[in-house]
Amino acid sequence: MKRRGLSFLMAATMGISVFGGYGMTVLADGETEIEFLYYADDTQKAIIESACAAYEESHPGIQIKQTVIPADGSITTTIATLASSNDLPDISYMAEADVIKYADAGLLYSLDDAITDGTIGEKLDSVTIRGNDGKIYGLGLSNQLMLLYYNKDIFDKYGVEYPASSVEDAWDWDEFVTICKKLTIDEDGNTAADDGFDASRTTQYGVAFNSLYQFNYMWAAYANGGGIVSADGSEFLLDQDASLEGIQKIADLFNKDQVAPATTSSLVSSIGSADKAMISGDVAMYINGSWDLSNVINAKKEADVNYGVAVLPKMEKAVTMNAGGPAVMFNTTEHPEETLEFYAYMMDPERVTDILKTGAWLPNEASWYTDEAKIEKWASGENITEDAKEAILSYTNTEGAIAQWPVYYTANWADMMAVSDSVIDSVWTGDGSAAEILGSVMDEMRAAFEK
Repeated sequence: MKRRGLSFLMAATMGISVFGGYGMTVLADGETEIEFLYYADDTQKAIIESACAAYEESHPGIQIKQTVIPADGSITTTIATLASSNDLPDISYMAEADVIKYADAGLLYSLDDAITDGTIGEKLDSVTIRGNDGKIYGLGLSNQLMLLYYNKDIFDKYGVEYPASSVEDAWDWDEFVTICKKLTIDEDGNTAADDGFDASRTTQYGVAFNSLYQFNYMWAAYANGGGIVSADGSEFLLDQDASLEGIQKIADLFNKDQVAPATTSSLVSSIGSADKAMISGDVAMYINGSWDLSNVINAKKEADVNYGVAVLPKMEKAVTMNAGGPAVMFNTTEHPEETLEFYAYMMDPERVTDILKTGAWLPNEASWYTDEAKIEKWASGENITEDAKEAILSYTNTEGAIAQWPVYYTANWADMMAVSDSVIDSVWTGDGSAAEILGSVMDEMRAAFEK
């Protein structure tokens, strides 16, 4: 009842008819304009601009009006502002947690018919978002995975063996921490494993994170044998000991083991950071998403850094988490057929192989990880190194090795995370354990999950 009330309130406040239309317009010269809102760093912006230009060339009479914003989480407020002024685009990236909300408000175009008739190819379940009515409203442009980037030159300097690129050979957690300590160095040359180590004078860290946003740490809850929400969406798992212990292991890297620089849950920017970490030379390993494959190549080109890509360390099991941002089509478009055609184009791996080759996106269809001819189409460029290819295929083709970010299937995820995010940084700063800090709001999170 509460969700229906929200839908009505949003629609009434926005003053938008489901078929009213504020996005695509017909230009004076007869060309049709599709408004496309997305987030990107400079590298990905150039890639998407190229894809849009190719579409325009193959579709005379269509212009793609692009609006790009930083990949810092501001897409949520940007869309809310556009909605309140009756100026929604035709197609947009959208925060995963917002898809169900806007679908409930009647503002998103259902994609079911287009998938049924083959206009849009069927996508991986892990990047498909359904509304409370069971219809599909959002699809991931890419199947992103959390990966471990590392500086081979640093590993060679200290005589440490490289991490594995296959799930079956993943380091166990204790081994990972031991190696992190060997590669964390203070100004006097002491490692974090030495008695004389001074953490306040650290010059090189064993590992670093882009941020400790949800997908950057939640994989650990699943890897430790717990989770956040069960895969069928029916069970709240965060209160399990295994879940909290997995999250605590991440926190221990900062406060107990002292092998990682301080990091918070603020997203800042999810892309364009692994290359900077490698170039800096003061980080041996870096955990971020596969989207940074399009950027980390810059470390080699700009600073001749010999980098590698591996699977994450395992706890009870080797697990990563997917985090592919979805795109949606708004019901307010005046020309749904033309807009849907462009949407289908951007969603088709066959149409965007140039983007896939950069590593900015990974294929969003299952056959692209098993069919050798299709694998060759995305994994043959310089950005997808052999170890990166092995890690991606190992995760994708190993049953149970990818934990789906629950935002895709948990209707009240945003409410749950509003509670969690209000306290989670206290875990990372060591103000209390994961069990203590999250335990203090666990009832509130469970209530948000169950409502």
